[in-house]
Amino acid sequence: MTDLTAGTLRLLRGAGLLSFGFVVVPAFFQGVQAPASFVFWAGGLVAFGGLFTWSSVRPQAPRPVLLAVIAAEAACVILMVATQCRGYEGALLVLVALQLGRLLPRSTGLPWIAVQSVLLFWAIQHHWSLRPAILMLPPYLGFQVLAYFLMEILEREARVRAEAGRALERLRIARELHDAMGHHLAALSLNLEAARRDAPASSSLLAARELARRLLDDVESAVTALTHDRGIDLGRALRALAADIPNPCVHVEAHGVEVRDPERAHALLRCCQEIVTNAVKHAGAANVWIKVQRRDSVLELEAHDDGTGGRPAGGGQGLEGMQARLAEMGGALAFDSAPGAGFRLRATLPERPRV
Repeated sequence: MTDLTAGTLRLLRGAGLLSFGFVVVPAFFQGVQAPASFVFWAGGLVAFGGLFTWSSVRPQAPRPVLLAVIAAEAACVILMVATQCRGYEGALLVLVALQLGRLLPRSTGLPWIAVQSVLLFWAIQHHWSLRPAILMLPPYLGFQVLAYFLMEILEREARVRAEAGRALERLRIARELHDAMGHHLAALSLNLEAARRDAPASSSLLAARELARRLLDDVESAVTALTHDRGIDLGRALRALAADIPNPCVHVEAHGVEVRDPERAHALLRCCQEIVTNAVKHAGAANVWIKVQRRDSVLELEAHDDGTGGRPAGGGQGLEGMQARLAEMGGALAFDSAPGAGFRLRATLPERPRV
């Protein structure tokens, strides 16, 4: 995923296609040098144009798919240079480096650039000789590195702006919760207290009053967390979820698991809700076990029940939606069920977004 705005991406795509056109134009003036090799050169050029257009209009595609397409773009450039080098093809590798700047960290992005530059050197030497390869490689390598760092800076600034926007949104939600829900829940709690004095033996009123008090506490805790940007105690949230479910019995094991990213905490809570919902509606389970732990900056969720099992292998819409949601955040969701063996779910999620 990328944090760059749609307008910035369109501008970069337009500049890239314009650079692509500047590589194509000189070919019309130089003419066809060798018809057999020109077929490969033209095929590589057309393929590069199609691949670059695809990757630039689908920035939200899965990262492995994008990297495979970008690798194919680099291969097209090397093919063009090796078969009929015209001296301008190295500019296309700059477009490859530009895309790598938003997808790969320096530990892998810069070695990628080094490898494709070595291949460019070989292709020039193969087509012409060693001297042109030595003369042409340094400027193209420098332009690639410049493009990579330029995109890295743009992506970093976009993330900072996005985080600032999320902080403002959290503050707005906190104020709305405090001003609206907090007020009404406090009023509800007072009215239930008055009703309890009129009918002290009513167990339903006692339960309703306790629930209203807990809801008010939860709202105040949420407001505090949103306002001060503290982490969300996932164990506490799961225990609160379990306390409201009379059947099946939900056993929670999550000690000291605090998640700073509300979106990630919400995704894991939804996974837990899904297995509890499955246990209630389909499995006929008496118990559900949920365990959350942090391991090497990765949040791991494991859950299972003692129900009848036999859920379809493809899962329901809820599970499929959670799989897609976790995949977008760099995580994964797997589940399994068999008749008489209950239902099992395992989710993994990086604690922080990828850089």
